[in-house]
Amino acid sequence: MFRIHRSERADALVDALVEVVSAPTGDPFTPEIVAVPTRGVERWLTHRIAAAVGTAAGGRDGVCANVEFPFPGRLVGDVLAETTGIDPSEDPWRPERLVWPLLDVIDECIEAPWLALLASHLGHGEARSGDELRQDRRFATARHLADLFDGYGIHRPDLVMGWVDHGVEGPHDEVPVDARWQPRLWLELRRRVGEPSPPERMAEACARLRSGAADVALPDRISLFGLTRLPATYLDVLRALATRRDVHLFALHPSLA
Repeated sequence: MFRIHRSERADALVDALVEVVSAPTGDPFTPEIVAVPTRGVERWLTHRIAAAVGTAAGGRDGVCANVEFPFPGRLVGDVLAETTGIDPSEDPWRPERLVWPLLDVIDECIEAPWLALLASHLGHGEARSGDELRQDRRFATARHLADLFDGYGIHRPDLVMGWVDHGVEGPHDEVPVDARWQPRLWLELRRRVGEPSPPERMAEACARLRSGAADVALPDRISLFGLTRLPATYLDVLRALATRRDVHLFALHPSLA
């Protein structure tokens, strides 16, 4: 079951979290999972949980043990890795690995008219004495684009899937006119990588989680605390997980006043 706990105040949320984690689960040796946005939140929660949960009835024994505090991205990434069987360190779509095939694609297509804007940014065709700095920014530009495409996959998977489904000739109304080269570059990169991108893998992974065809090494209860927003892809994975375990989202909801 997917449950959302909302409050304008973090201290109210932590009281709700303590109530949840105080309820025993089936295996006392299974760690409690509480995903947090920062390490500062982790330290604060550790103290608050320790002050509220004790071994003696009504006690405040000051112990917070067997609780893991992953970042939400790490939690979701591990779930997808286990579901798809793709080791995150070997995933060719990780930005730090993607930059190398992206450099190859840029070099291969640099003369193409559709890539003229990027070519101009890189100073392609200019005399070395005229603008050496621009011509030497290839790696930094490719790394920026790799991070940009990774962000599209996390926050706008529908945009990327539109490129996959419709190709170069498809509608790209959501892409600004001066960025229309990006879908073409991504598609060339997809061809070079030769492996499905994360948005392409997402639907199948979530379907396998919902059906029980794939399970992951997670406890029957998962919590996420102190988040103000989550990418759509993360929510899809959490909802899929919630078909077979309890998922609690403790969200800070600022006042509209």
